[in-house]
Amino acid sequence: MTTIQLNNLWTYIQGMALKKKDREWLAGKLLEPTADDAKTARQKAYVKESLYRALDEVEAAKREGRKLKTLDEFLEELEEEPAV
Repeated sequence: MTTIQLNNLWTYIQGMALKKKDREWLAGKLLEPTADDAKTARQKAYVKESLYRALDEVEAAKREGRKLKTLDEFLEELEEEPAV
């Protein structure tokens, strides 16, 4: 929403005769997470977990003296895998 739309909404809400219970309900609705918020949080958690796993793998490879695949090798491997 634009600032003007938000200001108009706020003016409209202020013009309503809301009881305390109604205001609390409205505040709760405005603050409760949406499906998009939950989806975004899950995506962020997945990316964070994946990055930590990758970092752990790199550190383990360094400790063990293993050579990791280059990005090009990894991409070639992905291209060779059959589509699911």
